[in-house]
Amino acid sequence: MAGGSGRAVKWQRYEAKYLVTENQAAAIRQYCLGHLPRDPHSLKQPGHRYPIQSVYLDSRNGDLLRHTLDRHSHRFKLRVRTYRHRNAGCDVPSDAPAFCEVKRKTYGVVEKVRAPVPFHMATSLLWPEAARDAGAEAGDVRDRPDLNEFQVLRTRIQARPCVGIFYMREAFEGKSLERVRVTLDRDLHYGQLNHSGAAPQSTWRPVNVRDVILEVKFTNTYPFWVADMLRRVEVQRRGVCKYVLCSQAAGAFRFVAPPLSEV
Repeated sequence: MAGGSGRAVKWQRYEAKYLVTENQAAAIRQYCLGHLPRDPHSLKQPGHRYPIQSVYLDSRNGDLLRHTLDRHSHRFKLRVRTYRHRNAGCDVPSDAPAFCEVKRKTYGVVEKVRAPVPFHMATSLLWPEAARDAGAEAGDVRDRPDLNEFQVLRTRIQARPCVGIFYMREAFEGKSLERVRVTLDRDLHYGQLNHSGAAPQSTWRPVNVRDVILEVKFTNTYPFWVADMLRRVEVQRRGVCKYVLCSQAAGAFRFVAPPLSEV
């Protein structure tokens, strides 16, 4: 939720994902409140949950989705992320922020690069043909070196928007050197993109996931209290990927594989 201009942000970390019940989520919340502050973005939100809406890009054959399903040791995702509710209208301020993101995973280490852009520029980058038809331009991205990796990877695989993803996030994050971030994601929806590549607007549909998606993100190792929390709450680590779940629900590609698997 930073501003719409500036340098790209880059970081590395590990991620562990789980599916938990609402009762387990309540116990996890109590653990976190005793050790971590709430994410500042969620403090003033109803229920301390803020919206995340993303458009994921992939090749026409779904190569990035396949690499995730096959657990390639070197893989990446391309997405444009905003913090708007799925029912938000089209009247978005021109300086509202969006983030072009490259998320890599190499032997379990997650590296993310996010380049902030104004909302109108992100829309033009995603759907350049529609933008040109409407008389809008994305702007000269040659003056945005922070967008280089996103643009290079997109061009390399000829990626185009394939599915929209929306969920509500409750988050906790510490500020110590060994930063730990715990998130609880609910209300997962997919936005089915039509053949013309138009952005999802009123076509959001729920994904059949009743449980809460828990993610624990850390730099080197998480502290003892996190290990104790996971043991006491009795959670089971799962290969939970929102992009996989939403792509399969939307029928974005012809091949189908189990969306969830034990790690």
